[in-house]
Amino acid sequence: MIMLSALSGSPDRQPDSRRVALLKSLSTNNRFYILVDPESGLKNADTIEGFGEDAVLGIAYPCLEDGLNDFAIIRSTFETLDQFPDDEELRSELMEIIVDAQKKLRLRLEELRDRISTGQAHFLGTDLQEFRDHVLSIQSKGVPRKTLDSMMKLDVFETVASTEALLNGAFAPDFIYVYEPLPVNCLEATRDLPPREFITRLLDDVLESVLDEANYVDRHVFDRNVFQKFIALMFVNYATTDPVFYGTNKADYGVSGEKDMDSTPLYVAVGKALRLLERVRQQELLAGGERRAAGSGMITLADLTSLPSSDQQVLGHLIPICDAAQFLVRQENGAARECGESILRMAHRLFTDLKAMGALSPSVNSPVAADYREGE
Repeated sequence: MIMLSALSGSPDRQPDSRRVALLKSLSTNNRFYILVDPESGLKNADTIEGFGEDAVLGIAYPCLEDGLNDFAIIRSTFETLDQFPDDEELRSELMEIIVDAQKKLRLRLEELRDRISTGQAHFLGTDLQEFRDHVLSIQSKGVPRKTLDSMMKLDVFETVASTEALLNGAFAPDFIYVYEPLPVNCLEATRDLPPREFITRLLDDVLESVLDEANYVDRHVFDRNVFQKFIALMFVNYATTDPVFYGTNKADYGVSGEKDMDSTPLYVAVGKALRLLERVRQQELLAGGERRAAGSGMITLADLTSLPSSDQQVLGHLIPICDAAQFLVRQENGAARECGESILRMAHRLFTDLKAMGALSPSVNSPVAADYREGE
């Protein structure tokens, strides 16, 4: 088995011969997109022992969808239990199946939570700020259950509401679904968190619901307290992701080791996104965190992946230029400092013009420190 612990090849090598591969971890059953060197012997749809801590991992179709398999096993097993309520021996055997699926869900969600938390795994093509705002809206205002069932091609949210109404003797079901986090992750505790930290807490909230044995009384309780949460998470991910990462283009169908996926819309987009993330990571290491100075008011490389993909593409080129200019400014040589300051002034002017042209979002900060922003 292979433990993928480092980036295969160098992103600075010209040309970059690495290919996009969707690899599956044997330890967690999660699949992530990654760039692999042809010499590694890895190919698309391969399985590996696990992903190391320094590999840049991409989450797109069908990474989250894989978890649906474990949910399906649990839900269908509950259906079988309902057919044989008095068979204790069968019940014992079937509950073992549920416990096994629960364990697999735990491993999946723990890895997703932890790798997203550290910034190693990324939702490709997703605006994380918009993701957070959507979840906050579902937690505070809710969304029509019919919309969720229709968009996700399921019959879960309305069924849960109808069953709840029947059990509680209500006149009519609640047509609005509101995501109810656990008390530790209530709105007051999470609403002001940065997007990546907020999403980490959201995944942890789903995970804690999966681990709560009280949620395995029957299928209705499981759907109400666990499955709805996971589907709501998937719904928000779809709503805040560039459609090219959905994998719904006909050319994207049939991911396998035999099919050449390199030129498909999905794999082309994934490759561009992963290479951008690698550049961001490299520049962040080179910068040594110096751009994180308090009160700088600058967009940092660490912030870049939380922006819309259009902003990422532009700033992914502009920020490294500013970093190089900052290096010149810190030199003792007067001519070098003047050159660096001139570059920073021109970079901010270019940034301002791009915003005025609509090439950058109005709310995004400049990559240039305030000291070099002319006219402000």
